[in-house]
Amino acid sequence: MTMLSKITNESINDNLKMRFENADIYTYIGNVLISVNPFKDLGIYTPQVLKSYENKNRMELAPHVYAIAEGAFRNMIAYSEDQCVIISGESGAGKTEAAKKIMEYIAAVSGGNSSSIKEIKDMVLATNPLLESFGCAKTLRNNNSSRHGKYLEIQFNAGGEPVGAMITNYLLEKNRVVGQIQNERNFHIFYQFTKSASDEYRQNFGISGPENFLYTSKAGCLDVPNMDDSREYADTLKAMSVIGISTAEQDQIHRMLAAILWLGNVQFVPHKDDDNMSQITDPDITAFIAYLLESTPELVSKVLVSRTIETPRGGRRGSVYDVPLNIAQAESARNGLAKAIYDRLFDWIVMR
Repeated sequence: MTMLSKITNESINDNLKMRFENADIYTYIGNVLISVNPFKDLGIYTPQVLKSYENKNRMELAPHVYAIAEGAFRNMIAYSEDQCVIISGESGAGKTEAAKKIMEYIAAVSGGNSSSIKEIKDMVLATNPLLESFGCAKTLRNNNSSRHGKYLEIQFNAGGEPVGAMITNYLLEKNRVVGQIQNERNFHIFYQFTKSASDEYRQNFGISGPENFLYTSKAGCLDVPNMDDSREYADTLKAMSVIGISTAEQDQIHRMLAAILWLGNVQFVPHKDDDNMSQITDPDITAFIAYLLESTPELVSKVLVSRTIETPRGGRRGSVYDVPLNIAQAESARNGLAKAIYDRLFDWIVMR
């Protein structure tokens, strides 16, 4: 692209359009790799292509994300200095896929044949399907849009072997849990779970199809073209096992997902004694949520239709009041509880 005789927005866009149409999606501007999302498989990420970039200078072969990964890895080995790859772009640009390909390359070319090193590599790669399920969703522009930011740090020993990794999560789009615009979806995991849950989960957690839960059906989009939720769910469960999440912990994860789904089905009507107060239309639903949260129906109902206010007195504890909520406030409290549960669940998974 640096060879363009005239640098304008129009000439750059025309060049990128030509690359997209010719399936030539990579180019360099200095040390920066520019990519265009082809929205199809071009066959340029095969093991043979990956191998061809190993131990090659960045300018020896055609521009590729593997060349960026190779350069960062070899510079780390040669100069014993930390390396950082920054991936940026608008929604649908291919950031998630680029990060996955860099991780795949590093896992393939870094040394280490011991069982512990291979286990670390497997765990690093297993974070991809897990974070995609819990942190990605279908939007109008992108069927697999990351709805959170992440910083992945991989630690290596002096021989260039990966010995550990750490993920920092930030800015999770919690609002998506409780509402999406028309033809978008909630996070993938909810559709994977409701479509492919085991018979045990269906019976114990009251799970059925996504059309039966407000949080997954309100936007009117239950399926995504070329995305198999059942297959993705199997990959998610496998990834959980690889990173060391036990069966009991997986059960608790699914219990919390079920609680969130059932919270969305809690509806409110004006209280029979006061229109400025609300009451729950179906107490059986809150009783089931209490079972999922291992709480009591009375406490769950209370936190959904009232809030507790304390008035301090000179630094000491004062009076405590339970203030009833109207319908709009109760719905906000319900959604706030669902978002808080999912946010803490996501953070816990990332910490693992």
